[in-house]
Amino acid sequence: MLDYLNWSVEELFQKAASPAPEPGGGGVSAMTGCLGAGLLSMVARITVGKEKYKEFMQEITGIISSLDKNMEALKSLAQRDMDAFNGFMEALAMPRHTPEEKALREQKKQQAALLSAGVPLEIARTCLSCLKVANELAAIGAKLAISDVGVGAHLLEASLKGALMMVDDNLGYINDMEKVKKLIEEKEQLTLEAEEVYRTTLERVRARMKE
Repeated sequence: MLDYLNWSVEELFQKAASPAPEPGGGGVSAMTGCLGAGLLSMVARITVGKEKYKEFMQEITGIISSLDKNMEALKSLAQRDMDAFNGFMEALAMPRHTPEEKALREQKKQQAALLSAGVPLEIARTCLSCLKVANELAAIGAKLAISDVGVGAHLLEASLKGALMMVDDNLGYINDMEKVKKLIEEKEQLTLEAEEVYRTTLERVRARMKE
């Protein structure tokens, strides 16, 4: 098991660039999303205590709480994505010499494929939740750091799209077409919703930057 939270930043960069399969697209998407959420949290914390924004303190406090929760979720999801990939590879490596072995291998493979699609889908859901927070923060966060809200939104949008690409990558291994259909439907809904939230967030950021 790769315990990536104990890596140095340099180790993370080196491992991401290595030929090793993990961290892969899903895990990196979660990590990048966590960085995006971190930028939003920084802006929210800068806003706290400033007289100019005291009327928004209740909203800002809620934003900080939401981001803290989502950042912890993304940290966990990065690890879960790496574990899911390893579980899928373990399933593929199972023996298949007898009909019983083949059946067990296929069962484990299907379970692992569903998990390998489900984890990045959860990463995308969490990134969308953070994007919605960015949209709110763009209107009430300290203008001094409002551009960082835009950067955070860019990272979260890219992370969401990256995670959904990993969902796509795993669909071909799933035999249950009803489950595939549901995964595709949610993926498409997340994409549409994220595009709208992302667009309005950047509009708000750019408007505040010109004030």
